[in-house]
Amino acid sequence: MANLLQGLNTALSSLLSHQIAIQTTEHNVANASTPGYRRQEAVMVAGIPYTVPSMRGQVVPGQIGTGVMVDRIRQYNMEFFDDRYRRILGESKNWDMQTSVLKQVEASLSETSEDGLVAKLDAFWTGWQGLSDDPTNMSLRSDLLERADSLATALRWRYDSLTKIQKDQNLTILERVDEINSLASQIARLNVEIVTVKAAGNQPNDIIDQRDQMINRLSEISGAIASIQDNGEAVVSIGGHALVIGATTFKLSATSSNLSNIYWEADGQPLSVSRGELAGLFEARDQIIPDIINGLNDLAANLISTVNSLHSQGYALDGTTTNLNFFDPAATSAADIRLSSDVSGHPENIAAAETANSPGDGNLALQISQIRDQLLMSTGTETINHYYTRKVAELGIAISHAETYTRDRQAVADSLNQLREAVSGVNLDEEAANLIRYQRAFQAATRMVTVIDEMLDKIINGMGVAGR
Repeated sequence: MANLLQGLNTALSSLLSHQIAIQTTEHNVANASTPGYRRQEAVMVAGIPYTVPSMRGQVVPGQIGTGVMVDRIRQYNMEFFDDRYRRILGESKNWDMQTSVLKQVEASLSETSEDGLVAKLDAFWTGWQGLSDDPTNMSLRSDLLERADSLATALRWRYDSLTKIQKDQNLTILERVDEINSLASQIARLNVEIVTVKAAGNQPNDIIDQRDQMINRLSEISGAIASIQDNGEAVVSIGGHALVIGATTFKLSATSSNLSNIYWEADGQPLSVSRGELAGLFEARDQIIPDIINGLNDLAANLISTVNSLHSQGYALDGTTTNLNFFDPAATSAADIRLSSDVSGHPENIAAAETANSPGDGNLALQISQIRDQLLMSTGTETINHYYTRKVAELGIAISHAETYTRDRQAVADSLNQLREAVSGVNLDEEAANLIRYQRAFQAATRMVTVIDEMLDKIINGMGVAGR
């Protein structure tokens, strides 16, 4: 009787174990398209064997098996690949963000259209040259003012546009900082849950998947790295500074200045990132855009001072008025360049003559047109046109490099992700085969119960009474 009843326990353990295996397989199939999900497996082990007690020699030759049991629900994971994947992902996002910002800058400069600044500079110099041929022509004078105003407007518009892009990047940085703080709080909460579940002897696979997705996002934003401790906690850091340790988070804050600086609340240290979207945003906000703005300012400042210096020495159309400024002398950069009140609306006040009382003299206008060929920029090595053209060319090269680096890093990240998915991803064909295998084992266990039930029925109800 004991052996038959033990057989029922063995069959029951098989039923329960394969039921768990089927449920785990169903869970895998249901999450086949869930981002970040890692497939799971019910790991089965033989039950603890039973030794038949006996005062004499062993009744049976060895121990009797007690069936099967589920030892744990294993999650397929490759932490080594996770770390490499996150590092490459952070580098890819850095260059991708730089590419995005650089293209915005390129669009704001509009050098691929007829409205480009180089075209307006050429039109400005050509206007002076045309006036030098016929300095008494009021149409040419009005046309020159229109060209000059268009040039000044273009410089101001580009300055404003670049400044707006810079401020937009600052707002994006602040949004990313808020997202980092939010993710850190969620990871700390999940750390507590994971430790609690593991302490109870269970495996918190789905919670670990959630946490890993958050760590992946942190890597995209800031190049964060994570280290998993023996108790299941994740220690997350950014640029060598701890962000999450167990249930404790170290938050980031921003200064209230126009272009915010990001620092750690706990110790006031500035945030240092070399990968991720933040690295690209910082590079764009603090390096790329200011460099182009400074270039525009230098160009405008040289244009204002050089043209005004010559123009103030010449004479207006009346032949007597002199010491007139062409551009507003109070202007010093691309932010505020504009025509002076001396000539704005007064084309007759344009000083084209080099000598007094010489209305047909266009020598000064010719000299101003020749500023085009003077080496005024880059410590006397480039003309104004060549200087700006080089800046635009450098921007184009930077965009090309950023796009190339983005593609290269993303290709590596995709390759690493494929390796991860080959191990931890859900294969529906494999899951279908496992489902059939577990189903057949479950059916065999139910058949075992039926057989034991028939044997017990035979012993209890089918055997005759002794002595009859």
